[in-house]
Amino acid sequence: MKTWIGVDIGTTNVKATAIDETGETVAHASAACVTYHPKQRYVEQNPDEIYGLFVAVIQQVSEQLRHKNASIEAIGLCSAMHSVIPIDARNRRLTRSLLWADNRSEAQADALKTHPILAKLYPQVGIPAHPYAPLTKMVWFREQKPAVFSKISRFVSQKEYIWYRLFGKFQIDYSMASGTALLDNRRFRWSALAMDYAGINASQLSDLVPTYHQEKLTQRSLAKQLGIPVGTPFVIGAGDACLANLGSGALETGVTTLTIGTSGAVRQTAATPARDPQQRLFTYVLDETHYVSGGPTNNGGNVLEWLSKHLLLKDTSELLAMAESIGAGAEGLLFVPYLLGERAPVWDAHAYGSYQRLQWQHTQAHMARATLEGVLMNLNQIRQIIDSQLNKTRILHANGGFTRSKFWVQLLTDIFNTPVRVNESNESGCLGATLLAMKSLGKLESLEAGVHQYVRFADTYHPDPSQTKVYQKAQREFVKAMAVR
Repeated sequence: MKTWIGVDIGTTNVKATAIDETGETVAHASAACVTYHPKQRYVEQNPDEIYGLFVAVIQQVSEQLRHKNASIEAIGLCSAMHSVIPIDARNRRLTRSLLWADNRSEAQADALKTHPILAKLYPQVGIPAHPYAPLTKMVWFREQKPAVFSKISRFVSQKEYIWYRLFGKFQIDYSMASGTALLDNRRFRWSALAMDYAGINASQLSDLVPTYHQEKLTQRSLAKQLGIPVGTPFVIGAGDACLANLGSGALETGVTTLTIGTSGAVRQTAATPARDPQQRLFTYVLDETHYVSGGPTNNGGNVLEWLSKHLLLKDTSELLAMAESIGAGAEGLLFVPYLLGERAPVWDAHAYGSYQRLQWQHTQAHMARATLEGVLMNLNQIRQIIDSQLNKTRILHANGGFTRSKFWVQLLTDIFNTPVRVNESNESGCLGATLLAMKSLGKLESLEAGVHQYVRFADTYHPDPSQTKVYQKAQREFVKAMAVR
């Protein structure tokens, strides 16, 4: 039996999934990541710990495959985007990895927002000015840690760090590079404008390679440690936002993906990059002919966790049941979910959350309903911007932990007034990495063919007209509430 492995190097978990040639999952492993918060606004991980988890999940999957007498054709990589690790001249890391959620560079992002360079930079790189972008963190090192900055030989992401440990090469795929705010993503080269602003040069960034780039693992000791044959091809793959779109089957015009895990995102794939005049959308590279544009939210499933642990003190299943007992619109109660600042659609790290129009009759159940509605209406704002810049959404492909709740998915359908198709598997990043690997090795003629053959769906939900009418009005009120922050 021939198998293909996709590895998703996330910030919550590192996961590996093997599928056979029919698309059936034949092996899976997952390991939880540890995140550090040494100071307020700081969010870090230890790159060596993440590498250890990467090794562990491949070991576990390869062991499962051995018991099934299965061979490994290739391993494709998916990774969370926007991490930053400074490396010295001896290729040693100088700090832990700064994650996308790390907001220490707020002041640098604020300065970029008002700098004249942004009018030229955004059309090149397609990334809004925000502390999630590695560009602003590089400027932070230069301005706030000059002693460290003087020792930095290069900046890398977690994925580049792992790739270097596997192959001894600093290489970055177009997709991960497009998330740095340093890549001219139409010309597939580092932006001189961005590098000059950061105070670095191209030698301090990894070599750019296509997302189909392969390297074969030739280190016998490492291959033995991973439990895979010497010469196994690794395909560098792409960033998680792009591979989630690919793995969820969202390549056709008018198909939009929505993911809610800890955070969330809405994205569309197109042949050209989106460039929102108001700079509210990102654009990442899947490959040279597929761009993924959209908006991420900081506030997804973590908002329900906050409600559970800090406010209502009930478990999430009880909160969902309470919310379901209340009618659409929560009797006028509105919730703006910006508990962790926000990326799209406002791109304001200083934004804050709030309940608005709170009155005597509102109960805990109303608060639960309004909280879920607020998260979804914020995502709907992002969807509307995408529709205006690319193509009108005709169907949503949904994945993430929230799809385990039929009530929550139906709520999404009603608020978006759009049919929702739920992916059978929530491992869209792993599957996307696998499809890229298959295309790289000639197993697939095109990514579209891979989607048709390997992406599967569970249930499809349709809007309830009586509910959507309520939410069309509520959405207009939510937009007004967003402005109060």
